[in-house]
Amino acid sequence: MNPDNLKPTRPWVRFCALAILSGLLTFVGFISAAMVLYPGGNWIDRAAPGHRFFANFLCDLTQPVSLSGVNNQNAAFCAQLGMLCFAASLAAFFWLLPRHFAARARLASWVRGLGECAVLCLVAVSLMPSEHFGMLHARLALTAGALGLSAALCAVVGLAGSQPRLALLGGLVMLTCAFDGVLFVYHLGDVTPPPLIIPAAQKLAALLLCLWMIGVAGLSLRPGSSSGA
Repeated sequence: MNPDNLKPTRPWVRFCALAILSGLLTFVGFISAAMVLYPGGNWIDRAAPGHRFFANFLCDLTQPVSLSGVNNQNAAFCAQLGMLCFAASLAAFFWLLPRHFAARARLASWVRGLGECAVLCLVAVSLMPSEHFGMLHARLALTAGALGLSAALCAVVGLAGSQPRLALLGGLVMLTCAFDGVLFVYHLGDVTPPPLIIPAAQKLAALLLCLWMIGVAGLSLRPGSSSGA
């Protein structure tokens, strides 16, 4: 028996893993509440009642006024709290992720640096709705996405030799996010509403990212899990 398998999980590793899971759980709770409270309207049909999972962007929930022109303060408050919880979970994820690399200290620094910068931009995006901040909101979202994709690329390379399944899942996250980002940029200046595939791809990317985060957290909580950077 390998004695390394008997080593207890380090306290900071357990803390980060639990922070990921609890952050995601509270994110889902707050965002679900925001979806229920959202009066209605999306970029395709502003008169549509209620929230449409694949038609609304997550950022639509944070607007003080819904796309249907109705006061959205209650839903916006829940959505912003949810996004902040997700940002905290993501910060723990980027810090913990390099622990499972196959001895790549330089990649670990890049993942943590780029990832935490992406988290800061995400916080700004959630607190600066496009209704008040216009193109600044979009630019911050694109910056967060670019930084996050760069961190994800480094992470996939780092995981490839030690955790191929997590590397594959990370690759799917990266490809889905990149696809959504390219479409978002392509249609950014359109005077017509964005096609439905853009918010739908955003939700798919978010779901895949959550699965990746849960996978890393679960692996980190196992006794004797690999301990790298």
